[in-house]
Amino acid sequence: MINIRRSGERGGGNYGWLDTKYTFSFNNYHDPRFMGFRNLRVINEDWVEANQGFGTHGHSDMEIITFVMSGELAHKDSSGGSEVLRPHEVQRMTAGTGIRHSEFNPSKTEKVHLYQI
Repeated sequence: MINIRRSGERGGGNYGWLDTKYTFSFNNYHDPRFMGFRNLRVINEDWVEANQGFGTHGHSDMEIITFVMSGELAHKDSSGGSEVLRPHEVQRMTAGTGIRHSEFNPSKTEKVHLYQI
């Protein structure tokens, strides 16, 4: 069965530097009806303010796909990877047994709009 979930029904929050929508339970949003789909745990839609971002943090045992809708997102990780993602570009990061990374909006004026899965 396919369940349509409208944008306004998703969880999330506005933290000043980050406006985010969570498709499944994540962070401080918990809804037992939306805990993921099989191995899929996250579909997050983020708008990150200019000159802001996610500091260095770790992940393990997962694949992370990032898709930039508009703006730019600078990525650095502990494997030596570094790049700037631009609109309609996709990045796949394999966390394996553990990786640390950061993501930052390098613009001085524009938000970056992205999805992470």
